[in-house]
Parts: sequence; C-alpha cells; structure tokens
Amino acid sequence: MKLSLLFQAAVASAAAIAKRDVVFKIRDFSATCVPHSALCFYSFNMFQPGTMDTLGYDCAASGVGGGVIGLPEVKQGTCPPSSRTFDAIPSEDGLTLIGRVQVSRLSYTTGSYFIPKDHIQVIKGVTPTGDYTAYVGPKDFDLERLDI
Repeated sequence: MKLSLLFQAAVASAAAIAKRDVVFKIRDFSATCVPHSALCFYSFNMFQPGTMDTLGYDCAASGVGGGVIGLPEVKQGTCPPSSRTFDAIPSEDGLTLIGRVQVSRLSYTTGSYFIPKDHIQVIKGVTPTGDYTAYVGPKDFDLERLDI
C-alpha cells in the first residue's frame, strides 16, 4: 500500500514538472516581406489564458528585412489598445518571439517561443526580383514563461 502511494505521488510530481507554463497563446501568426521590397510585417493575436482575456489583442510591427534569416528585428512591437508589447529577435538558428505585459510598476509577465530557421523560407516570386521571405510554420503556438 505504501509503495503504491509513493508511486502515485512520484507520477503526480513528474506530471507537474513536465507541465509547461504557458503565459500567452499566439493565434494567426504571420511574418512576411513584401515582394520587390525590403519591407516586412509581423502580425498576430496574443491572448492570456486563465484570465478573462478570451479575444486577445492584435499585435503588429514592420521593419526592413535582411540579415541572417531575412526577417527584421523588432523591439517593442505593439498590441493596441493594450499595454502588451513584443520583440522579434532573429539569429542564425531562427527567430525568438517574446511577448510581455506589465503587471505592476516593476514587474512584467513575459513569455517566449523559438521559431526554427526551417520555418522561415524564401518564397519564389513570379519574377526573379519578386522573391520574398516568409514564415511558413504553425499559425498558432504558445509563449512559455520567461523569467527575466
């Protein structure tokens, strides 16, 4: 009997550790550059599960593409009319999306998601100069807690 209870406690403890701490859910994520241009756009909806926020807020930012993966770096992208912001940080391995909301004067709830480089591709345009960079991965994903 004691062994069975210990086993059940160990399984429950392992399940709690394995559970991800999702702070934001992203819906309809898009990152794409304009053909024949260096201008790129990020857009998505970000909502916070476990709160009364069920519709989320539409987030957007633009920038000049290029660099290691073709998509631009964005700092403090906005999600009006909320106080939520986001960063898109490209690297040689892909792109990190960070979302945050201020919860008090000195603290923020922050989450992140890493987009691997193979989810960002150059799409062939109808003309040789019409090629453009775009995100081709899942449209919906979770931002997990980032302690900073």
